[in-house]
Amino acid sequence: MISRRAVLYYQLISLFAVLFSGDVSAHGGVVEEDDLCVIKVNYLRAHFKVYQPSTLGHEQYCEDLPMATESVFVMEYLHDSLSEMPIDFRIIRNVTGKGRFARMEDIDLIDDIDSATVFYRAPVVEPDIYLVNYQFAEEGDFIGIVSARHPATGKVYAAVFPFEVGFTGLGYWPFFIGMLMLIQFQYLLMSGRLKRWLGKEVAVATCVILGLLLSPVSFAENLVVTYTTPDGDPEINKMHDWIVHIENDDGLKVEGAIVDVEGGMPKHNHGLPTKPLITAELGNGDYKLEGMRFHMSGYWEIVVSITTDNGSSKVMIPLQL
Repeated sequence: MISRRAVLYYQLISLFAVLFSGDVSAHGGVVEEDDLCVIKVNYLRAHFKVYQPSTLGHEQYCEDLPMATESVFVMEYLHDSLSEMPIDFRIIRNVTGKGRFARMEDIDLIDDIDSATVFYRAPVVEPDIYLVNYQFAEEGDFIGIVSARHPATGKVYAAVFPFEVGFTGLGYWPFFIGMLMLIQFQYLLMSGRLKRWLGKEVAVATCVILGLLLSPVSFAENLVVTYTTPDGDPEINKMHDWIVHIENDDGLKVEGAIVDVEGGMPKHNHGLPTKPLITAELGNGDYKLEGMRFHMSGYWEIVVSITTDNGSSKVMIPLQL
């Protein structure tokens, strides 16, 4: 019979799949935060929503659209700098072969992007809200590409979000079916039947692989985060900036990452009094963080969330003030 430790291990795989499956997004540039859709153009953010007013009225969608009809894409800026940047918007047929996992590097490999393009709006500065209206002629798989050019540096920031038109959604049924399959495999393994049928090594490998397939969470490599404060050491009740530096274990600088910062005082069970934001990528693994403030002395924990092409990581910075 298989040991209790092994049984517990397989149960933990199941629990891991349940806990994390809902947090995984393969869509790239658009995520859900606090029940709102947010598009991340590198460090720049905007509320993002799509309407199909002629058929569905005021119903809002993040990405996938139920039918091929008039569609209105709306971005409401969360970074004021977006209101000063020329922004262009392109919709292409998803010819990458990567489905929902298509990223910017896959777009760059398309030889003739114009032939795949179904809609393009040239760069324009919209000071308030960015709005695009497009009439889809057919259902299918598409990719939206939003690009913003920094007016001072000329650097282009882009977001890619694959989406489906004519999407009805399968809900959670595939996941639940997969979970039932995993539970059944666990039962067969614990009862000894699977081991008798397949052999011990194959049985163990089958359950582990199935568990991993049902838990598609990807993590970035181990990252090291440090910071400096250009205006001197942090002072209580004084707003200040940080320069956050990110590199991996090999000392390679991490560039082009999406970085979020939050924190609080565990002992007092409260968070930061402000919501600091990364406002610029400075190069060489450095990111400018604005809006840091501490309102009392004591022990703080600052949590830096980093998303790269390799996955996501969180790094905690302990701080005693």
